[in-house]
Amino acid sequence: MSNHFPLLKNIFTRTEEALKVFMEVLEPTIENAKDEHERLYFHHIYEEEEHRQDRLTVLNPKLDYFIEHNDAADRSNHEFIRLLQDISLEKFGLHNFLEHLDLALFQFKDTEYEPSLQSLRDMTNEDYQAIKSLLNELNDQFEGAANSAASIPTDEKEHVAKHLKVDKYINDPVTQSSLTSSITIASQKKKLTVGSLKGGDQ
Repeated sequence: MSNHFPLLKNIFTRTEEALKVFMEVLEPTIENAKDEHERLYFHHIYEEEEHRQDRLTVLNPKLDYFIEHNDAADRSNHEFIRLLQDISLEKFGLHNFLEHLDLALFQFKDTEYEPSLQSLRDMTNEDYQAIKSLLNELNDQFEGAANSAASIPTDEKEHVAKHLKVDKYINDPVTQSSLTSSITIASQKKKLTVGSLKGGDQ
């Protein structure tokens, strides 16, 4: 377990920074929407990510506690079980963020934001593949305590008809070596700002 929580903390910290940048890009789009449909569409995305940002603000200090108190990570500890469930929920949140970035790439195609949004999208996809692998390992270690149906997107559910799924989200197997590589690369990326996104240099 000792390596899992610091890796998860790195993912959630990167996501918090990415959310701020993404929401800054969306704000003028909402303010200057050409019609109510566009305003509601991007307002909905913005609101979901704002909600997730609030959740991460609560979750990250809890992660810090269990990083510092490794011996408290026990199935008999209700706070620890709740933490695993919260992490599971954030796996779904990361998948949603990935889809929101893909949707934004349609809106901002051929604009100054496209290269940087693509970089954010690529980073988020790496983090999403990593969190899936980390959660599987935590479930193995804690007898499924981190397992939740709420963390499984439609595209990854077995009972959902294939015509309702989007191929690029269905499955992206990750080997341990690629997981380690992606986490290392992502952790070396500098802090994100709207300015750095305009340049597309992550």
